[in-house]
Amino acid sequence: LINRIGCDATPSPKQRALFAELNSRAASKAIKVPDFAGAAKYAENGITFLHEGCWEAQYSLSLSLYETAVLSHFSSLSGDRDVLTKRINAVFEHAKDFSDLFKTHCVWIKLLSMKDLTKAIAESLHALERLGEPLDLTHIDSHKSRDELIKRRDQFAGDRKKKFLSSNRLSDENKARVMKIYSSLIVYYHQQKSFLGSYIGCQMIKMSMDHGHCEHSVFGAAAFACSLVNILDDIDEGSDWGGTALSLMNMYDKEVLMPSIHGSLYGIVFIWKEPIQATLEPLARGIRLSYATGNVEFAMVNTIYYAARSFNCGKNIRVLTTEVEALARQHRNNFGSDASSDTPVYSPLLQFYLTPLYNVLRVLAGENDDQSPTSEEEETSFPLDRVKLVNNDDILKVAVKTDQLACFHTILSYETAKAFMCRDMEKARKCTDLYFDKFATKDLRLMYTAIYNVFYEGLVSFYFTRLTGEENCRTRAENAYTQMREWSFRSDWNFENKLLLIEAELYYTLNNYDKASICYEASIKSAREHKFIHEEAIANELAGNFFYETGHFLKAESFYAHSIKCFKKWGGFAVARRVESIVLKRFGADSWQLCPIDYAASSTISSKENLSKKRQSRS
Repeated sequence: LINRIGCDATPSPKQRALFAELNSRAASKAIKVPDFAGAAKYAENGITFLHEGCWEAQYSLSLSLYETAVLSHFSSLSGDRDVLTKRINAVFEHAKDFSDLFKTHCVWIKLLSMKDLTKAIAESLHALERLGEPLDLTHIDSHKSRDELIKRRDQFAGDRKKKFLSSNRLSDENKARVMKIYSSLIVYYHQQKSFLGSYIGCQMIKMSMDHGHCEHSVFGAAAFACSLVNILDDIDEGSDWGGTALSLMNMYDKEVLMPSIHGSLYGIVFIWKEPIQATLEPLARGIRLSYATGNVEFAMVNTIYYAARSFNCGKNIRVLTTEVEALARQHRNNFGSDASSDTPVYSPLLQFYLTPLYNVLRVLAGENDDQSPTSEEEETSFPLDRVKLVNNDDILKVAVKTDQLACFHTILSYETAKAFMCRDMEKARKCTDLYFDKFATKDLRLMYTAIYNVFYEGLVSFYFTRLTGEENCRTRAENAYTQMREWSFRSDWNFENKLLLIEAELYYTLNNYDKASICYEASIKSAREHKFIHEEAIANELAGNFFYETGHFLKAESFYAHSIKCFKKWGGFAVARRVESIVLKRFGADSWQLCPIDYAASSTISSKENLSKKRQSRS
């Protein structure tokens, strides 16, 4: 009831100070719920009770109210960005020292990162200087970063991680602020695909051991786990450190920490050992808790991983499209205006991640081939009309220009998959060439998105090898096969079917038709058993192409029929119609619809027996 009393009803300075204090307490309690919209109302109401000289006469109360207003406006989906900017500026103007300014400064940097990542990094490093803990990264190259990572890994190998868990809690508030800045820097460097994030993760581990752990140490441990997997290919130690991070998280407020920890561990680490489908619920929970706790930064991270993994695992397109629309509406896209130009500031999540995926889903579903809204109802379901860029090619160009390599990598994987499934092979080749030029020559190690780029790189390159005989295509195809074979040992569930399909294309290219036939059928069986409906559809179509070209028309007809069935079940109706047109052209209107022999569902040769033999030969 406290915020129902207006400032005009209480002319007494003593009463005004009392009501300002009561509103401040109410706002603080609302933050803890959390109820950010309510906290913003209490904070704003409390501010109205402050007099003009409040920053001199009521400094602590003023700082508390303005800090709460900043945090609640930033964290609330209905927060007023213009008011947020005014409150930030007021704290910047009146804070006595950097410790008083710190919380507001962190929110300001998060806002800055949404439109200028490089400047956000620079301001974060400057903040470390103001805290008396400068971090000089000018001398750190990829080799030194890797050496530091190996050093820390070996220091806590095996059971020695228990030492990390048993250390004291951090009591130095300044060190805790440094750890908070480190956490943000890791996120920003990760978005730039920079090795510096792994180096900072090592510094967080060192500081936690030297001075005690804090809530930010949990993220440090999770980031360290990610670096072990991505940079050192050490999945076992990375997974162990992931478990350590989860154990440490239990010592703190789990719901507050879970968004950052789930995004890191289930988005990057555990996925190498667990079925990809099993990571979706933890990531979805990370999204829900991100919004509930006002963690906008990791709402973005969890959403990016959740959307990408949902697409990768073959979630029904209609269901995923609905989820993407809901995530776009929940996150919102406009973060206010740039004070210098009065132009809208758009959400990177909506502009660079959700919009490209939404475009691809619509094309695959056959709803829209030109990537623009076609009706008022469609316009309101996803705010395409409010993003700055709509076309994926334009978004890719901007992503490269602004050094948004993580989103460039992700969009490229979506576009390659779309082009390949639509059999736009020239576009697919262009996408794989872009990947090869921008990423394949770099040391991506176990970046999970690369799995799908490499998968389509192999399929596309073998296609053009057979078509043109180009040696470069053959080399790239064989390299993709070698890379996928190495990755497949990590998880049969996630990668077995992909390896078998590339292997089938390899044998087809080598004119070893018997082995190609075995691998096509084994890939289909593996994709079905592991619930990758879209990849089962692709394998069936490629098997149909193979059997048709080698004169086995009845088999080809059956595999095409199963490809159509799988694409429809997935929701890729545009792709299903394309395959139907092939069948109609090659076999006529009635033949494939009658009662084809189920070559695709049951092979004359056991796929599992064949897999066992191949693995023995690989060994």
